[in-house]
Amino acid sequence: MPTSSTSPQVFTPSQASVVALHAGASPPSTPSTNTRSRSGSFVPLQRIEYVRVAKKLRRDGRWVYVASVFLQRNEARRRLSEGVYKVSPASKLSPEAVRAFMMAEREPDYSVEHPFSEFRQLRDSAVMLAKGNKTHLKTCTGCQELLRGVANPKHQNWTVKRLFGNKEQRFALLTTFVNDLLKLAAGNVSVDAGEKDCQVREEVGKLVQEFFKREYRQSLGII
Repeated sequence: MPTSSTSPQVFTPSQASVVALHAGASPPSTPSTNTRSRSGSFVPLQRIEYVRVAKKLRRDGRWVYVASVFLQRNEARRRLSEGVYKVSPASKLSPEAVRAFMMAEREPDYSVEHPFSEFRQLRDSAVMLAKGNKTHLKTCTGCQELLRGVANPKHQNWTVKRLFGNKEQRFALLTTFVNDLLKLAAGNVSVDAGEKDCQVREEVGKLVQEFFKREYRQSLGII
């Protein structure tokens, strides 16, 4: 009497290898969008110590600015660096100049590339978010601080400054802006206790985090 069951198929070792090679692998689990995307990973804003824009290059037919990102170091390394620079020529500089001097000597943890237009879009988006809810803006000191920061005269007239400024001035313009915005978005300004969970600041933080997302470029296979 025929039966519907099928006897198991037997493979030689070489055949088994071929079957295993062509067998469909189980689909990989999708990582959380909060930690890693297909092309890179998000870095918590509080981990970013400083951003320095000091290079411009041609990439895929367009000019981009390279923003070097420096992450917070542990206490021991920070104290070591401070001790070194206290006895260096940098000791005669202002605190801001000392910091820039130190970062110029350090190797960045990673870098991101954006055309000038995307820096401007980041600024405009932050201003739009801060101005979006006028009622909220009147009572939220954090949003008021954010708006004052991104609307500061030093961050205005970018088109004129880009056209008539030299390369170093454009680097300084972008470096100052991204560090000011980073400080505001990361919550490194004093706000009232009830404003810690401000939705506007969270949205601006997401914009900045996306802008400084750590990208993973495909290897060229050269060792």
